[in-house]
Amino acid sequence: MVLMCEIGIAEGKPQVEGYAAGELAASAERVAPGLGLLAGMLAELAGGVAGPGAAGMSFEQLERRVVAGVRELGVAVLQHALDARAAAEVRLAGVTGADEVARPRAVRGARTIVTVLGAVRVRRIGYRAGVKGVRALFPADAVLNLPRRRYSWGLQQLTVLFTQAGSYGQARQFVRAATGVAIGKRQLEQITAEAAADAAGFEPALPREQEAGPLALSPDAKGVAMLPGALRRRGAKAPAQRARNFEKRRGTGEKGHKRMAQAGCVFDVAVPGQPRTPEQILARQPGQPPPPAPEAAGTWYTADIAGGAAETIAALFGQAGRRDPARARTWIALADGDNHQISQIQDQAAARGVAVTILIDFVHVQEYLWKAAWCFHRPRDPAIEAWVTACELDILHGRVAQVIARIKALAAAYPPRPGSEHDKVIAKTLSYLQAKQPYLDYPRALASGWPIATGVIEGACRHLIGDRMGITGARWSVQGAQAILQLRAITASGDLDGYWNHHIARERQRNHLSRYQPGLEPAA
Repeated sequence: MVLMCEIGIAEGKPQVEGYAAGELAASAERVAPGLGLLAGMLAELAGGVAGPGAAGMSFEQLERRVVAGVRELGVAVLQHALDARAAAEVRLAGVTGADEVARPRAVRGARTIVTVLGAVRVRRIGYRAGVKGVRALFPADAVLNLPRRRYSWGLQQLTVLFTQAGSYGQARQFVRAATGVAIGKRQLEQITAEAAADAAGFEPALPREQEAGPLALSPDAKGVAMLPGALRRRGAKAPAQRARNFEKRRGTGEKGHKRMAQAGCVFDVAVPGQPRTPEQILARQPGQPPPPAPEAAGTWYTADIAGGAAETIAALFGQAGRRDPARARTWIALADGDNHQISQIQDQAAARGVAVTILIDFVHVQEYLWKAAWCFHRPRDPAIEAWVTACELDILHGRVAQVIARIKALAAAYPPRPGSEHDKVIAKTLSYLQAKQPYLDYPRALASGWPIATGVIEGACRHLIGDRMGITGARWSVQGAQAILQLRAITASGDLDGYWNHHIARERQRNHLSRYQPGLEPAA
């Protein structure tokens, strides 16, 4: 396919470069379809599906014929518009680039752009310096904001929607079914990676702020299967450089193939009209309606596999700061109990001068209580559930110390065998409750209408990370995983359209405007 043809006109007479004069002249004199021809194409399409020859067509056949015809007509209309602009383009005396090199020689060029309707040719005037290594400038490219790749921005955006939703193989099939355009898997990966290039600097529009409502932050992480060489360094050597203990099988500590992807969210808490009580949550009678629960509104997500928890939590505080610049709202942080996450939250709060109340996910506390209960009861003993519920009620009422004392008393009365599994579970449960006691202020949370579980970020880890990154057999590079995660987070936040406008504006600056001197950039 011809991507470029040029006519030198700087010296007042045609100069053919790279093509026969007859072919180039025909190309230069080609005229876009007139309105009459477009009307004829429309009439032909309508007649083809409504005339006598279409009497035996099924609805499915009619639909296929109309879709194909509309694409052909759409390409013709788009080509007509582009050719009209090319015909109206005025030759300039010369153009000087950002490199301060004058380009006085005018040339005609054309390139193919593949759109969601089909391929079109964009003809425009370029300017050359006649110096080896100095690229030509095409001002019309900047006005049209032509992409660097041969695929239009609309087609690239559609591609990104498909690649972030399913595998690249599925995306290829969906793009072809939706547009009739076949794009290779490698090109899909490149388009997706380039589409996420401006995600780090994108600031979405702020949602409508809840009136004086609490502001919640919540981080978490989930493992992603990576390609060899894409794992994080642990210890003195990277994973690929560690000595193998066995030739045919990996040993202990050698089987890891996952890298932790960090996720986080910021949301406004819609406080229910009435505060919940522990009894409403845990001792609700059958048939009794559930108590009103706080809801998440205006949720903003972030996901990152290149950085760590520190970068993700800093991004959460940055977004929360944008929502509450005056620090007039109550900030709460919901975590699963990971010590590193808690320390990073505290560090960020101290650095920014923000008061943040940290709450441990109550579901994680419940899991520890259930494990401890198995140590003091026979298997399948109905008393296990009653014991756990009593401990849970005490913790929700703020009586954590009493639960710790109860477990210690039971361990003293029925001591487990030293070093046994029960001994380890009891010690771990006591250590957890004692260490996390400052973050178990559930009475205040329930009275204030705050959430006490990390359901929002737990769900995000599943639908942001697991549903796409965990496709069977998938192995990721850091760049590929980062691009998909950033785009999925932007989409889940409802900001994809805003981000895409930001991205193509940045692409216009990078690909076109940056090549001209300030103040002399082409304008539409």
